[in-house]
Amino acid sequence: MSNADRKPRILVVEDHPLIAELVETRLRIEGMQALKCTSGREALAVIAREALDVVILDIMMPDVDGYEVLHHIRSLASTATLPVIFLTAKSTPADIEKGLAMGANYYITKPFSGLDLVRKVRLCLGEHSAPAEPPVVE
Repeated sequence: MSNADRKPRILVVEDHPLIAELVETRLRIEGMQALKCTSGREALAVIAREALDVVILDIMMPDVDGYEVLHHIRSLASTATLPVIFLTAKSTPADIEKGLAMGANYYITKPFSGLDLVRKVRLCLGEHSAPAEPPVVE
């Protein structure tokens, strides 16, 4: 597979299984590859070993929270520019301001629109067009 044919690799860090499955399914429909983690600690390990295009990151997780994961991403030269989208229930203006000030590219609050999430992912990937139509299954 050539680089042009490579599917974007998106890491979904979400401790709620239903939300993780929903995001993964939506990304797959849009022609992307989703890797899932259920904890910040697991995410740090995946980030260290995988070539990723975008990270979708929950903030409130049982071990290492999303703020710590983002801080780690931004502190390493190899991942400092890796796009990160916070997808979280933390929705006060202060929460949003903190997340963006820490270096998140986008901040999406739950409940969320799958279309909005895909648009933000595509912006992170440098694709400014509308989401592609779902593939036809034969």
